[in-house]
Amino acid sequence: MRDKLEKSLKPIYKELLSKIESEKKIYTFCAQWGKKFTDRNNDRILFVGKATNGWITESTDIEVLFGKDNKRIFDRDDQMQWVNNLKGDEKYNTNNSAFWRIIIKTAEKTLDTKDVIPRIAWSNLYKVSYHKGNPDSKLKTQQKKYCKQILEKEIELFSPKFVVFLTSSWEKVFLKHLNNGTDPIPIKTIKWSDKYYSKSYKIGNITYVTSQHPQGKNEEEHSKALTELMI
Repeated sequence: MRDKLEKSLKPIYKELLSKIESEKKIYTFCAQWGKKFTDRNNDRILFVGKATNGWITESTDIEVLFGKDNKRIFDRDDQMQWVNNLKGDEKYNTNNSAFWRIIIKTAEKTLDTKDVIPRIAWSNLYKVSYHKGNPDSKLKTQQKKYCKQILEKEIELFSPKFVVFLTSSWEKVFLKHLNNGTDPIPIKTIKWSDKYYSKSYKIGNITYVTSQHPQGKNEEEHSKALTELMI
C-alpha cells in the first residue's frame, strides 16, 4: 500500500503546489495511517478533518515532502503514534484536543479496544494550510480540484470500511465528487444535542459518516451518534 500511495499521490501534490500563490507561509499535509491499520482483522476507519494549523515544514519542494529525512510529510516514522506521544505534552497536549478526544472515543467503541491510534488513519480535506486558522477561500479554491483527487486516491488505497468527516459540511463537495458528481442521499440521520446532525451514506462498499467539528460540542452525545452510524 505504501508504495502505491506514494506513486499515486506524489504527482498530484506536485501539480497542486505549482498552483498555490500565497504571501503567507504555507504548510503541506499528507494523510497518516497507524502501524496496525492494514491488519486483516481491523475494521479500517479513516477520520477526516478540515485542515491542519501548520505542519512539519514550510517547504514546497516535492522531493523534500516525499523524501527520506525528517522534513518529509509522507510515511513519517512517528505517524499517528505522535497522538499518543503528545498526551500531556506542555506545548501541544492531545488530551486537550476535542478533535482527537472524539476520534479516540469513537474508535474505541467501534473497534472495541483501547489501543486505537495504531489502528486508524487520518487525513484532511485541504492539504495546504497556513500556520494558524483554516485556509481562506482563495487558498481553498487554488487546491480544491487536487484535494478531491488526493482524497479519492487515499480512499481507494486505504480501502476503509468507514470514512468519518468531522468537517461541519465542508465535505459536501468532496462527497459529491466521490459519488460521481451527484449529491448522495443519506441512509440514516441522527440528531444530537438538540441542534446538530450526523449522517451516514453508502457509496460502493464504504460507509461515509458526516458530522460537526468536535470543538465546543457535547462529546458523549457526539460520539454516540457517530458510533450508531458506523454499523
